[in-house]
Amino acid sequence: MLHNYYFYLVFIIRCPYTISVLMRYKIKPILILLFVIITSIPSCTSSKNQENSTEQDITLLINAVRNNLEQQYFAKIKAHFLSEKLRIMEREKLFEGVSAEVAAQMITTMLRKETHDKHFNVISYQIKPESDQEALQPLPFTGGISRIMILKNNIGYLKWDACIAGEEAFKKIRAALDSVADCKQLIIDITENPGGDGASSAFINQFLYESKDYQTLLIKKCTGEANWHQSEVVFDYTEGPTFFHIPIYIMVSDNTFSAAEYFAFTANEMKRATILGKITAGAGNPGRFTDQRSPDSSTAFWMFIPNCQITTKAGRSIEGVGVQPDILLKSDNWLNQTIDYIIKMDRSK
Repeated sequence: MLHNYYFYLVFIIRCPYTISVLMRYKIKPILILLFVIITSIPSCTSSKNQENSTEQDITLLINAVRNNLEQQYFAKIKAHFLSEKLRIMEREKLFEGVSAEVAAQMITTMLRKETHDKHFNVISYQIKPESDQEALQPLPFTGGISRIMILKNNIGYLKWDACIAGEEAFKKIRAALDSVADCKQLIIDITENPGGDGASSAFINQFLYESKDYQTLLIKKCTGEANWHQSEVVFDYTEGPTFFHIPIYIMVSDNTFSAAEYFAFTANEMKRATILGKITAGAGNPGRFTDQRSPDSSTAFWMFIPNCQITTKAGRSIEGVGVQPDILLKSDNWLNQTIDYIIKMDRSK
């Protein structure tokens, strides 16, 4: 009898159409039931463990976001409101049955909706084992300036794709500026610049403005600070190329964020440059990022929480507004349209 049961089990495991075959050969229903129970137990256990792990990850994520809001966000009353909003979302089981990635997107959507601040960002991702990670060749460090060209009519062009600060970055930026030092006009393209460290803007600005008035245009107040203070970092290099008396053209888009926006905003407010392109993102509140990894899974979290406000002394801000260009660019080739505009302006003088 046991030998027969063993045969049945082997047959069940190997046959792709198990149930139908069993019925065809009139094998006792009790054996079918036994098979279903045996084969479903590991699957249910695995599914349940995965579900519990996801729930734990999301709980960890919610607690991390709430803590960072309470500690970092510059608006304390609003921070408490947002924290309670997350608690309510959790209590109402809005995160039930979703992945950690979807939960992070839901949290980001709520934070941006309640504050109208595009800087809020929460991301969940899976950490790959080192053995699974591709060996990538490091890209050459450019200080954030990815392209340098001398165009027709001796127009200089810099493609500035990231606001990176520090002595090594400043050396690269300075070398890029040296390359276009003898040009008649200068285009600075920040259409794909998501921002970064505002000190890089301050470093470039010292070569564009003869007067230092631009340094006091913007004021800042961050979490824990009682008073507003000067936002611009002060640099005073005595050597380097100067572009004090040549026309500056800054290309922007809706992908121009944060510190890059303030570079264009300062130039616009000081009447130092012509802004061309499309209205910028309107992400004006700087902040800091934190990351955290779940101890029980390969899930990790990254979040960016605004911790400062920046305005002009008159109270003007780019938050939720962006920088409006002087000239809208609508062609398929923005650079060519900008060059044509510069040449046209040069001829009209």
